[in-house]
Amino acid sequence: MYVDRNAFKECVTSYAVHSGRGIWFSKCDSHRCKAVCKEGCKWFAYCHKMKREDSWQLTSCYKKHTCSMATKIGIMSSQWLSKAFMKKICENPKIKLRSLIKKAHSKWNVDLTMTKAARVKQQALDEINGTYGEQYRRIHDYAAELLRSNPGSTVQIQVERPTEFELETPPPGTDIRPRFQRIYICLDACKRSFMVCRPMIGLDGCFIKTPYGGQLLTAIGWDPNDQILPIAYAVVEAETKDSWIWFLLNLCDDLGVDKIRWCTFMSDQQKVTLNLNLYN
Repeated sequence: MYVDRNAFKECVTSYAVHSGRGIWFSKCDSHRCKAVCKEGCKWFAYCHKMKREDSWQLTSCYKKHTCSMATKIGIMSSQWLSKAFMKKICENPKIKLRSLIKKAHSKWNVDLTMTKAARVKQQALDEINGTYGEQYRRIHDYAAELLRSNPGSTVQIQVERPTEFELETPPPGTDIRPRFQRIYICLDACKRSFMVCRPMIGLDGCFIKTPYGGQLLTAIGWDPNDQILPIAYAVVEAETKDSWIWFLLNLCDDLGVDKIRWCTFMSDQQKVTLNLNLYN
């Protein structure tokens, strides 16, 4: 008995991979599913949906194979492989594709292409971390959790809205949902720590290597142990004068003008031209 058709197909796929057989589905619809082996082999498994129930039942099968083992399993989907490699990728998200290919060959004696290995790794990472789109949609939940677990912190989110948002009746099918643009974060513990440290702030930015891109802007202090002290950071759409001014304005609001006034700023030449005295 199986919960649904997908459960039966997943079971057959696992059997095909572990036994090294070229099994494929000759019939597959909403009421029946039949798995057969390659031509000349008598093995088969037939499953159908039960009446007045959502479950499926295996009704007939022939267990003996008359064929040789195969190194390429057609029904071995990337989705099944991502579940099989889930634990390994979770332990090492930066695992190389060639390692996955070698693992599949040594464990099941099957050949994987680089394209399929990359698809398997990405699907496993999406399952572990959630897709990037889903994470951006929960950015306000993330901000609320930061404020709940770190009272006194500052989180500022800026979004952009399409021009159709201002219309009383937007055109049908137009996506008028706001899109994430920037987020600024300054944790209360870091803020209070910097207030008793030497007045020196380092500014820098770096690229974010994700499908959506962006820039990470940071303000770093210097603690009494000569270690770096993160003060605030922000994710912005690009490293521009406007984004830096927005970041520094929020930083001034957090630290106060009296503290910022006496600070020495250290940055590369691209940011030296910024007017840091924003309140004068």
